Amino acid sequence: PVLLPASSKREMANYDMPAVPGLRRDPIPSRSRLMRPASASMVRPSTAGPVSLAPLASTWRTTSGEMASSIPRPATAGSSRPKWEVEEKQVLRFYSYFAETVYEGGSNDTRSGTRIRQCTILYYLQDQTCSVDEPKTANSGLPQGRFMKRMKCLKDGRPLEPTDFAIGEEVTINYRKFMVVDADRKTREYFRNTVGSALPPSLGIPDDGYGDLRASRGIPKKSRPQSARMKGEFYNKDLLVLTFKCAYQDDKLYGERRDYLMYYYVLNDTIEIKEVAAQGRHNFPNLLRRQKLPKNSFYVPNGIGGAIEGGKDDMREDVEYVTWKDLICGSSLNVYGRKVLLVSCDNTTIEWFAKQGIVQKPLKLSVEETEGPAGPKVPAYNGYGSEDDLYAMGMSLEPAIIDRKLEDFARFMRAKGKVLRFLAKLVGVSGQDKDREFVINYFLATDQVSVYEPPIRNSGIVGGLFLGKGRYKKFIAANGIDGEVETPVGGGRGGRGGALSRWIKPTDFFLNAQVTFEMPSTGSKLFTLHVKGYDDYTKKIMESDKDEFPQSSTDLDVSRLSEKFTATKLPIRTIFAEADKFGKRLLTVDEFKTCIKAIEKEATEAGTVKVYDLPDDELNQICVDFGVETEEGMMVNYDDLVDLMVLAAPRTAREYERDRQGTFAFSVEERMLKVMRTHFDSAGTARLRSSFREKDPDGSGYIDSEAYKTVLRKHKFHVIMTERAADALRMQYDTNADGTLDYNSMCDAIHPGDFDKYVDAYLGPKTYGEKPKIGGPKNPLASTVKTAGEGLTTEEYLKKMNATNFSFSGDLKKQLVRAFNSFSSCFARHNRKKQLRKHMLAFDIYHLGTVTKAQFLSAIDDVTAEFFIDFDERDRDLIADYLFANDEIKLDYEKLLDAICSRDVKKAEALRNASMESHVDIDKQFLVVDEQRARDFGGTLNLFSGK
Repeated sequence: PVLLPASSKREMANYDMPAVPGLRRDPIPSRSRLMRPASASMVRPSTAGPVSLAPLASTWRTTSGEMASSIPRPATAGSSRPKWEVEEKQVLRFYSYFAETVYEGGSNDTRSGTRIRQCTILYYLQDQTCSVDEPKTANSGLPQGRFMKRMKCLKDGRPLEPTDFAIGEEVTINYRKFMVVDADRKTREYFRNTVGSALPPSLGIPDDGYGDLRASRGIPKKSRPQSARMKGEFYNKDLLVLTFKCAYQDDKLYGERRDYLMYYYVLNDTIEIKEVAAQGRHNFPNLLRRQKLPKNSFYVPNGIGGAIEGGKDDMREDVEYVTWKDLICGSSLNVYGRKVLLVSCDNTTIEWFAKQGIVQKPLKLSVEETEGPAGPKVPAYNGYGSEDDLYAMGMSLEPAIIDRKLEDFARFMRAKGKVLRFLAKLVGVSGQDKDREFVINYFLATDQVSVYEPPIRNSGIVGGLFLGKGRYKKFIAANGIDGEVETPVGGGRGGRGGALSRWIKPTDFFLNAQVTFEMPSTGSKLFTLHVKGYDDYTKKIMESDKDEFPQSSTDLDVSRLSEKFTATKLPIRTIFAEADKFGKRLLTVDEFKTCIKAIEKEATEAGTVKVYDLPDDELNQICVDFGVETEEGMMVNYDDLVDLMVLAAPRTAREYERDRQGTFAFSVEERMLKVMRTHFDSAGTARLRSSFREKDPDGSGYIDSEAYKTVLRKHKFHVIMTERAADALRMQYDTNADGTLDYNSMCDAIHPGDFDKYVDAYLGPKTYGEKPKIGGPKNPLASTVKTAGEGLTTEEYLKKMNATNFSFSGDLKKQLVRAFNSFSSCFARHNRKKQLRKHMLAFDIYHLGTVTKAQFLSAIDDVTAEFFIDFDERDRDLIADYLFANDEIKLDYEKLLDAICSRDVKKAEALRNASMESHVDIDKQFLVVDEQRARDFGGTLNLFSGK
């Protein structure tokens, strides 16, 4: 056996003792004391053999967790843990009460003169302490809460034990007796598992009548609105808001239309109406603040806040409020006298009403319907400054710097000092004018042009400046239609000029090109120049400056072809489709060249645009760029070519004006076309059909929704449409009804390749100023064209609604009530009524107190003009025609004003009947009855033989 020193035995004995609170142990020897003695003399050799330090090493090398697990603990009965650890955080909870005698008031406050006070007793097993809590009662006047703080309570000289708390028995704590009536679930489990006896069932607490007394004398709690009483309804309807688009038209003189958004809160049946901001008016955000809206009422029922709280005022009549069942698209809503038309609602509102069994059908509006009031009309360009300056000044009081100006400034700094020079001759002249040569100077920085004629000695022609420096347009007519006074289709003053005229670009001056100059301000056609050549500096700029000449040779050829075909108004897509015998949207190279040659020949014969025919090498390059390798050989995809022609086509002056002013709404297809035109300079992003074809590997002509949205993002269409609008567009071109997109049909609608329909839509005299109807059969405009009996505008719906509401479907009594209300609102004030009586008194020269119909109307007109009163003439005429049966009847104006201002229809009706009974016709005043000569004159003698 290994012998240890006495100190080591004592230290090891300390670790055998349990680690309980209050037990003190000797400190553990430090490492330095065990391993590093102070001197060598302190180490004594042992005669009993070597001493093992393993027990000591384990005391300081082990962690605290290992040390605690290695310490032996005293075992307890039925548990592996000590009792103090098991009961450390256990608390027993008993429910009890005690009776308190009431001295003030005696038995008047309670039935027995005592008050029952409920308490909760907490017993802590760890240290056998108790605490007592009393639940708080609002407005009880008692210091409730912690009734007794935690402390040890004795019973017969010993601390209270859990067995002292028995249900149905009293326990004394600090000389106060508590009746235990119940215990919580964990306390019952403790008695059943640990103590070994289950607690009896709970007992009831006696009633002292104090609770009923408090309830009878207490203030009743204010009830919430019926729609929010139930907790479930609050959580289900708290965020549910129904949205409607509304419109209102003031049918009085100089009345205007207003657009509103109405929000209906289903939680408490309240309505809020906000006005849509519009130019030219002050922003007045709320037509109606959030409140309950009474039906057919002209006043707020209970003053400020009364409509929200739903209280009842006995001094006012009972009213019925608007609910969600009254909100149907196409119906009108009375907002304190204003008849508001419910035009449409959002998809969420439609779905919610569908769940309630109501189908909402928004009004079908005409394609001519605009979004809100039309913007200000901008005058035609007068030649001063640029068109951007004119539109910036015409659209706002404070001219702003538009984005185009910033781009022009950057271009100006990049192209400053660069001037392109071209050699040209006149076209369509004879004699010595054929030999005249001109130098065209094109200033890249400002897009201005000047024409200079070099002097020729002994020719008789004085050289010099032929055309002053400025911006000019290229004259392009539409199949010979020039803009004149009779046909105002141009962009100049009075509609003069070419229908397709546009600003001259540097790419217009290529070899053998014929450019006709047009004066922008007047639309006058000046002259035509034939480009014969250019200098070396110009050639260098055209080859190196990719910013000014970004397009490829194919794109330039397509632009020239598009300009020629648009001016000639040729149905290009139809011509190619007729040549495609198999309907594959592909043509062989020979068929394609034959079609191009035939179209060019027809365009040349028309003579609208002087553009030379494409040479064979450029035509072959077009076939290569738009060619597709197939099993039959090389084929040309003419759809891509036509799409590119549409993007490069010159825009009509009317389309340009409509686009700049924004006076008409555009369809989704038209907005997509505008975006594609901005990307025309980059061929990679200008071919929409090719992007769709890349997502269709099998060539079926259909793609899924995911591929469709990927292509939209590639071409940056997400800027002009939401995801919901994109889904609606895809569903419109889902020809198979299987969730796919027929992208060929959609691309045909976006790119209207038949230029005859495209140009006529803007140039036809019947469609001038109206929304053009372009595109194929899938274009939304084609399916929503206004026909007889459908597709009214909002103004027409409002006019029809106001006419119906004003006439009350022929109910005269309701018309009189409205007219009397209007009259009372305008003339019931003391000063106005006084002036009205004064004007009527001026007509009563004999002081009879009566007036005729003409005098009554004249008095109303005089007072209306004097006080600037907005009184509807229709109500004025209705009152006069009803009260005065004819022009000779006279009414007492005091009774007349009293009946109208008091809004009493019955009193007015009695006054009218009395006047008709008392009125005698003037002709009948001279009617004499002669009984003697009845045989000769029928018993009457009329002094007026003509009557």
